[in-house]
Amino acid sequence: MYTSQYFQIRDEETFSLCIPTDRDYKILQLTDLHLGFGLFSGKKDKLALEAVTELIHRTEPDLMVLTGDSVFPFFPKSGTMNNRKQAEKLLAFLDGFQIPYTLVFGNHDCEMGSTCNKEQLAEIFTTGKYAVFTKGRYEHSPQNPITGVGNFVVDLTDDQGKLLLPLILLDSNMYGDGWFFSGFDRIHEDQTDWCMEKLNERKVPAMAFFHMPPAEFKEAYEKMKLGDHSVIYEHGSIGEKDEYFGISNRPPHFFEKAVDNGWLKWIFCGHDHLNTLSLIYQGIRMTYGMSIDYLGYSGIAKQYIQRGATLITRKTNGNIDITMVPLKTVISTRVRGA
Repeated sequence: MYTSQYFQIRDEETFSLCIPTDRDYKILQLTDLHLGFGLFSGKKDKLALEAVTELIHRTEPDLMVLTGDSVFPFFPKSGTMNNRKQAEKLLAFLDGFQIPYTLVFGNHDCEMGSTCNKEQLAEIFTTGKYAVFTKGRYEHSPQNPITGVGNFVVDLTDDQGKLLLPLILLDSNMYGDGWFFSGFDRIHEDQTDWCMEKLNERKVPAMAFFHMPPAEFKEAYEKMKLGDHSVIYEHGSIGEKDEYFGISNRPPHFFEKAVDNGWLKWIFCGHDHLNTLSLIYQGIRMTYGMSIDYLGYSGIAKQYIQRGATLITRKTNGNIDITMVPLKTVISTRVRGA
């Protein structure tokens, strides 16, 4: 676990991190690294690690947030199902930058048959020298369990302890009843209630980070294409085939509750590796992080316009700036279908 005079563990689900206010504070979102560290993935892992290294050196962030599918224990592609070794190698790599980082689970970090389940992998995540991570409130916790593993808050404060920006980390879970063929899961009602409770306690504009996009992301995109000017386009595009959104087929509730609550202003996700869209809908900015993946999608190693990171900058006046950081090329600002 990260240790610093500027960092405090307040309870089992809350961290506090004092940040500078006399300069911009930079958070780098990295998503869908899909690191295999196995028999078949060496060349693609090298490319992914080099990409992350370049993006970190280019942006010089103060904090990094990984929004899921960091490792890929899927034997046909990586040549291993040992996500314990994968996680240990990931942490050793990240610790080398000597920058604090936090992370959430995606739907691939713990594949069926992999060495560790989420609770076991979470234990490993806490061992990173610069890791800011806890199981938090989770499904098998002895007191007040909620769905998923790794639901917690990182409160960014000034040197007087004043809360500046809460970061809510949520497990958007994996699949529904059964496994892959049951469709994607989503943030559950008890997690939503927990999140809204944390927002109401703080009453400060907040960010949420999780892996899979809310259903309203697709809803907003389709409204925008039809000319609905209540949806504000910011950057990026939908690059998935047939304008695909990897959303759950279960009834949504998180976004609606967040709109009613009013304190959640920014949402960051990953999951759909070719989508880079960022837009504002009903007062909330939803952003797909640029992905790293060289291994997960077939043929993706040869694609490049989606690859990169997302830089979130808290300005000295408190404003938030969100920009794409492409690895190799300038990304068109024209969204497909707009």
